[in-house]
Amino acid sequence: MSFKVFGQLFKILEVDLIRVVNSKDTDRDRSPNGKITLTVRLACCIRFFAGGDAYDIACMFGVSHTSVFLSIDYVIESINDCDALKIEFPSDHNIQREIANGFLKKSTDARFACCVGCIDGIIIWTHKPSKEDCDEVGVSESKFFCGRKHKFGLNMQAVCNHKKQFLDVSILYGASSSDHLSFEVSELRQKKLGRPGFLAEGLCLFGDNAYVNSKFMATPYPNVGSNREKDAYNFYHSQLRITVEGTFGLLINRWGFLRKKAPQQYTVKKTMSAVSAMCRLHNFLIDAGDEKCPSSFTEEDEWSLAVNGAVPFALREG
Repeated sequence: MSFKVFGQLFKILEVDLIRVVNSKDTDRDRSPNGKITLTVRLACCIRFFAGGDAYDIACMFGVSHTSVFLSIDYVIESINDCDALKIEFPSDHNIQREIANGFLKKSTDARFACCVGCIDGIIIWTHKPSKEDCDEVGVSESKFFCGRKHKFGLNMQAVCNHKKQFLDVSILYGASSSDHLSFEVSELRQKKLGRPGFLAEGLCLFGDNAYVNSKFMATPYPNVGSNREKDAYNFYHSQLRITVEGTFGLLINRWGFLRKKAPQQYTVKKTMSAVSAMCRLHNFLIDAGDEKCPSSFTEEDEWSLAVNGAVPFALREG
């Protein structure tokens, strides 16, 4: 994130940050040099999201370890309360058609003009949830375990547009839940897509075979075999659907927080709030033209993650 874009973000969040910080007891949340400025609080949060360690961030900004985590909490609350950063699937048919035209430009040969968004799910990696977490949400710890990926986490359903921005984000179930179930209970499905006339005529979402083909969801043909027409449809369908995979790639590549387990002290609800904030910042950065992300996350980076933290080798000194 450039200094210029950081300044733009601060201006958007300043009012909400002031309100949130003033509502808290900050007597024990001060640096040796006095009151912690709002820009430092925002910088602490951005660096933490990017994969920084709280102790390193504390040394960098001259604040305590506790102040780092308090600042992160304040900024997350401010981001999620900020109307200017809100993620909401557009109900305006003109905006929906603009998105469809954006996907049309991506669709070679097939020229699909009906895609208003691409949907898929991703696992948000967490530690094994505590008994208190499980009791609070009313399910057992097994509901958070994904047998396919062999890790605990949350199922995040997301819809993106042609610019790889999020149109809708829903985190309601643990990692063991299917994409279809997680989507069916989402607000987008229950309160919007199910309402007649919500989508402009002829438009629908593009999803994989984890979802059910319907009037508002286009999925690939299953078991096409030697049927060349169906196979061609699936190919051009995936040409657009892969946009959501690229969106997840940008999100994870930018925010190192998502490349490792959520901090041990993060509850399920706190993790959900943090991820929601990252998705909002993701959209803001694309609008601001700051789309540069760290270099690709390699196997070498994965090996060093436990030792050096989520910082790609290309960005380390030496």
